[in-house]
Amino acid sequence: HRIRALDPDRLVDSDSGGWANNFHLGDCNDVHTYPSPGDVDPSKTQYAMVGEFGGLGVFVKGREWAPGRCFAYRHVSHSSGQVAEFSTMCRSLQSRGDRVSASVYTQTTDVEFECDGFLTFDRVNKFSESETASIRKANEALIHASNADVMHRPIWSGHR
Repeated sequence: HRIRALDPDRLVDSDSGGWANNFHLGDCNDVHTYPSPGDVDPSKTQYAMVGEFGGLGVFVKGREWAPGRCFAYRHVSHSSGQVAEFSTMCRSLQSRGDRVSASVYTQTTDVEFECDGFLTFDRVNKFSESETASIRKANEALIHASNADVMHRPIWSGHR
């Protein structure tokens, strides 16, 4: 209630992916699942969001923050495998467009020991030009499916 008193015009994600999410406070039912996007449903007062999914990692020798100490929720041995898995995850989310309003892929860049980004920690692309085009195509298809579905979705009628 305090957050709403401070700013009544914004949506509130009370505990992004955390245990307090089970109390259904705020405007968002937000789950974090790795590596695949979890299944989440809206409620009468909350929209559904996969607040984090992904964690696929190709470890690029010579481009690790701490060589030999990389972590990923799922290590993929070749960049083409990461592209294939990411594309599958996007299609999975597309199939839930009638229920899931938002999703966040984790993560775009490697960060220290987490080597699960599209870019290395020093911002070097891990993918070939054609693989990058495939990632873009999968992402754009997800965005397009979301935009197309908006025209058929009832207007959210939360508790405001």
